[in-house]
Amino acid sequence: MKKINLTILSSILLTTSLLTIKSNAQDNIYQTYTKPIPKTYNIQDLPKEVQEDIQSIQNMKYLKLKTSSEYEVAISNDDGTYSYVQSEDNLNSAIDIANNLKNTKNQGIPVVINKEGIVIYATEGIGRIVKIINGNVDTTNNHITNVYKTSGLKSPEHTYINHGYIDDVPILEDNGKVVKIEVSGYTGYIKKQEDDGSLNIITVPINQVNNLSYYTLNSNNELVHAISSDITSTSKYSYQTLGPAPNFMKQNTKYYSYDGNYFYTDINKLISDAKLDNHNNAININNPYYNYYQYLPGRSKTSYTADDINRYFEKYTPSDSLLRNTGSYFIKAQNEYGTNVALLVGIAMSESDRGTSNLAKTKFNVFGENAKDGYVNGANKFSSIEECIMRVSNQSFSNGYFNPKSWKYNSSSLGNKSLGVNVRYASDPFWSEKAINRIYQLDKFLGGDTGLKDYNRYLLGMYTNETSINNTSNKELYSILPQNTRTKNTCKGQVGDTTIVLNEKDSNNYNIRPDRIVPMTETNIKGDGTYLWDREGIVSKNNVKLINEVANPNTDFNWHWAKSYIIDGMNKGWVDTTNTFNPEKFITRAEFVKIVNRAFNFIEKTEEYFNDVNPNDWFYDEIRIAVKVGYINGRDKDTFAPNDSITRQEAAKIIGYITNKIDYNYTNISSFNDGSSVAQWAKPYVEGVLKAGYMNGYRSDNTFKPSDNIKRAEAVTILSRAKI
Repeated sequence: MKKINLTILSSILLTTSLLTIKSNAQDNIYQTYTKPIPKTYNIQDLPKEVQEDIQSIQNMKYLKLKTSSEYEVAISNDDGTYSYVQSEDNLNSAIDIANNLKNTKNQGIPVVINKEGIVIYATEGIGRIVKIINGNVDTTNNHITNVYKTSGLKSPEHTYINHGYIDDVPILEDNGKVVKIEVSGYTGYIKKQEDDGSLNIITVPINQVNNLSYYTLNSNNELVHAISSDITSTSKYSYQTLGPAPNFMKQNTKYYSYDGNYFYTDINKLISDAKLDNHNNAININNPYYNYYQYLPGRSKTSYTADDINRYFEKYTPSDSLLRNTGSYFIKAQNEYGTNVALLVGIAMSESDRGTSNLAKTKFNVFGENAKDGYVNGANKFSSIEECIMRVSNQSFSNGYFNPKSWKYNSSSLGNKSLGVNVRYASDPFWSEKAINRIYQLDKFLGGDTGLKDYNRYLLGMYTNETSINNTSNKELYSILPQNTRTKNTCKGQVGDTTIVLNEKDSNNYNIRPDRIVPMTETNIKGDGTYLWDREGIVSKNNVKLINEVANPNTDFNWHWAKSYIIDGMNKGWVDTTNTFNPEKFITRAEFVKIVNRAFNFIEKTEEYFNDVNPNDWFYDEIRIAVKVGYINGRDKDTFAPNDSITRQEAAKIIGYITNKIDYNYTNISSFNDGSSVAQWAKPYVEGVLKAGYMNGYRSDNTFKPSDNIKRAEAVTILSRAKI
């Protein structure tokens, strides 16, 4: 067939080409073939989903060309075949022809095929991430593709991906050289063809796509992400269960999403919206979904203990797993370095194949530290699992991925390829989801009949504007920048990052749990990754939106005014971490001293005892500690009355004594209608804590009610104020 060299096709010639296709249909149909690919390594060493992806691309079909030209323009037919139109030696000209055909065609999708018989452009298509070198699919797992912020592909790249973990991405723009895609929450640009001629992406016409990645609900109404390994022929998926499904989803329905926030039942509508940078056709247009475990900042604590974590490992790891009986190491790392145990456990379970990987067994490396996409060479070696957990928690997470001063920082949540640890930690776009699958498994197993304890435990906020995060002394800890302005050199937060909202500081500001506890100009505590849980940050309410306003329904303090103080007390270890707190119940004298001892870290005991305090009582040591410190005495010489409710003036005396808030100028007391009823022994302490703002009176009747019993919620609130 004679070669036609055109840059612009007239409508007459286009019509003639289409008529030619119809009149010589059989001659114009492409034959397909596959290429044998030698196996140069042991595929069994790679993750299962990578194995399946490699197996699928080994069976990739090539088109037998009709000419010897550099490019051929064809039509992708709805029956799975391709029909030849004409040849071209210039890529831009071939793309122009395809686009003009799109405007005049009656059926099918115009495409461009390169000289290797690979579709590299389609007017309507899905990108398939695959590495092709010299026309052959590369089945190793050591190639990454950089994703850039702009079409100019200027360094530094925003993130990177590996073809072994992903097959499909929507194509939003394609000029033949640079492709705009959406991948795991991030919309950016990749280089279609490298300088050496290798391809990073090919195009599958939308009418040839059979097995897109999708989301669905399982029988337990849990959200499942089915990640495709082969979008063209064989139905192969890896499945990640991500937690309770959002209420706008229905059973027996496939939902398409490439950001995990907005969902579609029609892939064409998704692509159309993505090209226009909106979500007008999403089923949840006004209700974006934010997976709690995915957006939870790492500067948080799990509800579970070391023993709980060990029970989880015993249940979900093989008997030879190196993760067994390591719960205490994870808890220690959390307490010292501010690294949430559940997040770290999820990462370790995923990265180490439940503590059984070759990397774990040869190098005690359960986090995949410096192991690039499964390859052991060059990976960090540790002397023990304990060293691995502590060092990685300190250096990699607290001083790195969780620290706004580090180039690794992209918000302390697990995130995706737009924000969070996933941006820089792994080339797998769904690395965070695989960790989340394990986190949810842990929460579901350990919560048992009581329900999920970690899920929606915290109130999460998302930064919506450029702003500053200040400490309680009004010094800037770090700043939040506009989207896509953060670089390796700026090392600060950006709009879209998340934070933990502790409580309302005042009508204009929130108290938050900051990712960094000292200003950017200063070194961290001790110069390392040490994190202090009593440090708080402040941010304007105008720059934060709450993204999980429906909190955990399984807690009895969900909607209580003191919720943030209760959670704070749980985080700091003052009160036991359970779903039941009984905030409106009066607190006993024994319960109060227990919280006080924990809050102020009192541990030294006295030998004194009371007739109503016995060695077998849970409060035996707590009362001995309290008496030793001297902040409380018995009701008389022989009686402590541990189960009596403590009064407001007794609580004031204790807190005032410990914090040295003692004031004999009774101005505040005198202002109350019942000020004269405050006991003489309590007056200087009541005055002191009132002046310090640790306690308040009742505005409704201007009273202090010194002899009234104090509630559990009030107790933890007073202590939180006293410890700030």
